[in-house]
Amino acid sequence: MLQEDARFNGRGCGRTEIGKLKLAEGDNEVIHQFFASMQSKNPNFFYLVDFDEHERLRNLFWADARSRAAYQYFGDVVTFDTSYLTDKYDLPLVSFVGMNHHGHLVLLGCGLVSDETTETYIWLFKAWLTCMLGCPPNAIITNQCKSIQNAVAEVFPGTHHRLCLSQVLKKIPDKLRGLAEFKAIKKAIKKVAYDSLRVEEFEEYWQKMIETYELESNEWLKILYEDRHSWVPVFLKDNTFWAGMSVSQRGESVTTFFEGCVFPRTSIKQFFSKCEMALLSKFKKEAQTDSETFHKTPLIISKFYMEEQLSKVYTLNMFKKFQDELKATMYCHVTPVKVDGSIFTFEIKECSYIEDGKRTESKDYQVLFNADDVVVQCICGFFNFHGILCRHVLSVFKFQQIFEIPSHYILDRWKKDFKQLHAMARSSDDAVVNNLPERYDYLSSRFLQLVDVGFISEDRYRLSLKLIKEIEKSLLDDTSGRDNQPKLLCFDTHSNQNVQNLLVSQLGFTEDNANSNSNLLPVKRRGRPPKKGRVCNVEPLVRTNKEQDFLRSAMIANEDNVLQAAPTVSHLDTHIGQGGINLMGQYDQQTMVNQNGFPWIYQQILQEDQISKVPSVRRTG
Repeated sequence: MLQEDARFNGRGCGRTEIGKLKLAEGDNEVIHQFFASMQSKNPNFFYLVDFDEHERLRNLFWADARSRAAYQYFGDVVTFDTSYLTDKYDLPLVSFVGMNHHGHLVLLGCGLVSDETTETYIWLFKAWLTCMLGCPPNAIITNQCKSIQNAVAEVFPGTHHRLCLSQVLKKIPDKLRGLAEFKAIKKAIKKVAYDSLRVEEFEEYWQKMIETYELESNEWLKILYEDRHSWVPVFLKDNTFWAGMSVSQRGESVTTFFEGCVFPRTSIKQFFSKCEMALLSKFKKEAQTDSETFHKTPLIISKFYMEEQLSKVYTLNMFKKFQDELKATMYCHVTPVKVDGSIFTFEIKECSYIEDGKRTESKDYQVLFNADDVVVQCICGFFNFHGILCRHVLSVFKFQQIFEIPSHYILDRWKKDFKQLHAMARSSDDAVVNNLPERYDYLSSRFLQLVDVGFISEDRYRLSLKLIKEIEKSLLDDTSGRDNQPKLLCFDTHSNQNVQNLLVSQLGFTEDNANSNSNLLPVKRRGRPPKKGRVCNVEPLVRTNKEQDFLRSAMIANEDNVLQAAPTVSHLDTHIGQGGINLMGQYDQQTMVNQNGFPWIYQQILQEDQISKVPSVRRTG
C-alpha cells in the first residue's frame, strides 16, 4: 500500500537525513553561485528556501525568468515530474513542466525536496503558485502518490488532476512481479487501460481480470481501481484539454525535461554546475524551432484543402501530427448507422496495419456529428487529449464532403504565431494596479513576452531596439516619479521599526495584527472585471518576529560578491514552522545566511497574499 510519509533512503548526497536536505561539501557554494548568476542576468529569477525548526535547509524551489514567462503561454496543462525521486537516483529533483506550441517540453520551475510527505508537497506547490502570481493551471498531471494527491487537492482545488498513465504502468513489475502469472496480468492491465472505449467496458474487463487471476486480495490493484477516474483514459477524455502531456493510447511515450542531463549518480554539485548550460541549450533549440517553423514550408502529401489550410497556421511539429492522422484515414471505413434530426451517428472501422514493426488491432469507433454546428465527438477522445482532430473525425469530414477544418477545431495554442496572438490578447486586457510590487511583476511579465516575439527575425529585432530606445527616452526624461523610488531598507538588529514601517507602507498592517489575523482582505483591483477568473487560496505571507530576528542576526557584510549587476532582485524566503507556511515579503537587496553559512538573496518585490487573488484566464484555443 502507498505510504504518505515515504522517505528517501539517504544513500547519496542530496538525500535526506531526518527530514532535511543532506548537502555534500561544496553544495552550498555551487547552489549559491547558480542563484547569484541567474539573478544577476535577470532579476525576475525567483527562488524560495525552506528551513526546518533548527534552521537547516529542507527544501528548495526556483524558476528562472523564462520559465515564468513560458507559464503565461503554456501554463494551461502542467506535469509535476517526480521521476528522480527513486532509489535509482542520488538527486532529489522535481520539476514543473508544460508543453509549448511545438509539442516540446518547457520548464516551469524546479525543486529539491527532502522527503515525500504531504507537508513538503504543499510547501512546494504553494511556492510554485506564488512564483506564478497565484494563477493555477487548468489541469495537472502527477505520479501516483497519496501525498501528492492530497497536496494537489489542497493547493489546486479547482484544477483537473490526473495520474500519469505511463508512470502507473511502470509500477506493475515492482508491485506484481512475484505473481505466478505476472506476464499475463501485466498484458491484461494494459489492455483494459488502453482498449476500453466505454466506462462499462472497463468495469467489465477489470472485474473479469481480477476473477481470472484471483487478484481480489491484492492491495495495490485495489488502490489502482479506487483511483481509476484519475488514470484510465476512458474516464479522462471528456471536457478537459490535456495538451498531449500524458499517454492515452498505445505507442505513446513520456520523456522528462532533464533527460540526458540527470543520471543515477548525478550529484547536487554536478547538476547545478551544468544546469544553466542545459537550460541555454534547450532555449536555443526552441529558438531554432521557432525560426524553422516560420521559414520552412512543410511537404503537402494530399490535395485536400484541410491539409494546406493547417500547413499555413500550425507549427511544423503540430502540423506533422495532424498530417499523420490525415494519412491514417486510409485505414478507416465510415458507415452511417443513425440519423436523429441534424445529429448523425457514424461507425468507423479502423483496419489493422503495420506501425513501427508491429501490427495494430482492427477496432470499431463511433463518431457523433452535428450538421448544424459542424460539431463532432469521437469516442476515442483524441482531440481532448492532444488538441488535434483524430483520423476517425477526419474520415467523417471526408465522407460528408467537408474539406475545411472548422475554426473551433483550429487551436491558437498550436499556431506558429501563438506567442504574438497571446501577447495581443493580453494587451487588450491590461490590469490596473496601485502598488509597486504588482506593477513590477506585471511589466516584467509583459516585456518578457515581447522578447519572445522580438528576436525571431532581424527586422523584428531592430524594431524592438528602436522602440526600446523610444521608451527609454520617454521614461528617463520624466522626473516626476523619482521621489517615489523605493529606498534601501537598512535593518537595525536592535529595532523592529524598519520591518514595521515596511509592512505598514506596503501591506497596510502591522506585524502584530498580521500575526493575529489570518483572514486578510484582498486589495481590490481597478478596471474591467476579469473573465472566468479562478483563484487559489494561498495563506497570508507574513513572517513572525522570531523569524525576522533570525534573519537580522544572519546578515553578513559581503554583499559586494553577490549580484552586483542586479539593482533589483525578486525573491521570497520561506520557513515552515509549527504554524504552517509563512512566506516572507521581499526586502531590498540584502545578503543573508543560515547557520551553515549558506547565503541567500532577498528581493524587493513583495509577494502579497493578494497575489493569490489575481484572476486568470487560460486560453486553450
